[in-house]
Amino acid sequence: MRKKYDVAVVGAGPIGSYTAYQLADKGFDVCLLDEKENIGEDVICAGVISKQAFKRYDLPSKSILSRIDSVTFISPSGQRLEYIPQDIFTYVVSRKIFDRGLLKTAKKVGVDVYLKQHVINIKESSKYYTIICTKKRYRSKTVVLATGVNYELHTKIGLSKPSKFLYGSQIEMPMSFSQSNIQIHLGQKFAPGSFGWVIPAGNNSSRVGVIVHKKGRIWLEKMLEQRLNFSVEKLNKDDLKLKPIAYGSVKRSVKGNILALGEAAGQVKTTTGGGIFYGLLCSEIAVDKLTKTIKNGCSLNDYELAWHSALVSEFDIGKRLRKIARTLDDEKIENLFNFVKRNRFWVELLVPRIDFDYHSNFIFFCLKSFGLMSKA
Repeated sequence: MRKKYDVAVVGAGPIGSYTAYQLADKGFDVCLLDEKENIGEDVICAGVISKQAFKRYDLPSKSILSRIDSVTFISPSGQRLEYIPQDIFTYVVSRKIFDRGLLKTAKKVGVDVYLKQHVINIKESSKYYTIICTKKRYRSKTVVLATGVNYELHTKIGLSKPSKFLYGSQIEMPMSFSQSNIQIHLGQKFAPGSFGWVIPAGNNSSRVGVIVHKKGRIWLEKMLEQRLNFSVEKLNKDDLKLKPIAYGSVKRSVKGNILALGEAAGQVKTTTGGGIFYGLLCSEIAVDKLTKTIKNGCSLNDYELAWHSALVSEFDIGKRLRKIARTLDDEKIENLFNFVKRNRFWVELLVPRIDFDYHSNFIFFCLKSFGLMSKA
């Protein structure tokens, strides 16, 4: 007889694996499904995760490639502002090792993992959901969709998807920069209304990328040529990776006893496009609500209310910042750099508000200081 699970998690990325681990650790019967055979491969991600996230969620330390102790902001003309915290600020990880480490942790607590399982639909019956794959079927009381930016199932079962997307384009290449410093490049000629980055990835390589509203590959090529003086003709264009990034939350992340989680619910920073910390945070909320649903029959609608309450202010202020950023030409960006350099006391007020995972306090202070709140 086919096994019946308490929870079926679709998607064995970091958020899906961590959620499956938490639930199995509480004693539930959990299965984890993914269409890939090799987890963690071909992932397009800058791989920057805060030190606090590693500590809070006991993340796989073997995945760390670089320890970041400074961030340099570079203006269109090349002015530099450097932020040097008192301790390690963030880590840069190998997503292959990171994702597989979390999957291994899930397996250790008894999660049944089924790879090469492409879920094509989910059907509801009186007591269980049937998760229909191309060749097999699984039954579960509840379902978690941790499918990233794949919203194929959302449409079929009545969940919504984000109304807007940003586009991240990145290449990993040999480049000898500091292995403990991240560069953030600003300028309308290569990252309009947004920013580009150079992130150390170990072994004298760097991840170079941009996050923009459209035409990500084109803008990345411009950044490589204009900022890094690198001829794109020397590159294999297939190495320039492009990924849509959810921009804002979905309107509906719960349908019956099915919930969407992580980027599948739009739980992504509207500032940087990072989704791992918010996904892990919402995973904790989801596990709490799923536990009450399985044990006591409580509605999962509380999950939607809880995670929106936790993140809505972060989403909103990030969108306001991006709205303003699209109006700033290079001259105005230079003026902002000059303001920061001239106002040491203001910087001393700003620094305590810097938090890699929560940006609203920092952004609100900046917008208010620059007199830009009315434009947002």
